[in-house]
Amino acid sequence: MQKYTHGASSARTLDLTKAAIIAALYVAMSLLLAPLTFGPIGIRLSEGLNFLGLYHKRYIYAITLGVFIVNYFSYGIWDMIVGSISTFIFLWIGRWLGEQVVQHSQFKIDPMIIKYIVLTIVFSLSMFTITFLVVFLGYDGPIWPLYLNMAGTEALAMVVGGFIIYPISKRINFYD
Repeated sequence: MQKYTHGASSARTLDLTKAAIIAALYVAMSLLLAPLTFGPIGIRLSEGLNFLGLYHKRYIYAITLGVFIVNYFSYGIWDMIVGSISTFIFLWIGRWLGEQVVQHSQFKIDPMIIKYIVLTIVFSLSMFTITFLVVFLGYDGPIWPLYLNMAGTEALAMVVGGFIIYPISKRINFYD
């Protein structure tokens, strides 16, 4: 006799649906803001969704998928591979480091704000991977200004995203 598993199946479907919505939102934001996303400044405001990875692991996979799809429109297959792997790795690192800092800090502020700060720093510093990719693909200018520009625009996108996602997280339970 087969066991009835509607509850587990239904929860799994809901989990996949939430992840798909975030991946689609990442793609939609990136493409709707294409002049900023792919322009000379290169600020991808959809990166603010990275904070969702602090709430639930499913969002790490969702954002990685979103990055994979969007990067098709920038540097193609190389960016799809390097960008999505970097996103996946640095979301996990940022999530773990955020937990470590919260556990060992003496700050009297919301622990999630500390995690947001840590993730912003991790992602800003992680832009070395994309800097090296751009150099690999033929950029022959100075590397440090390129890296600092990428790190700076990433920090800006994350800060803007943090100011949006954090208040929303007070109304929507992203842990669920």
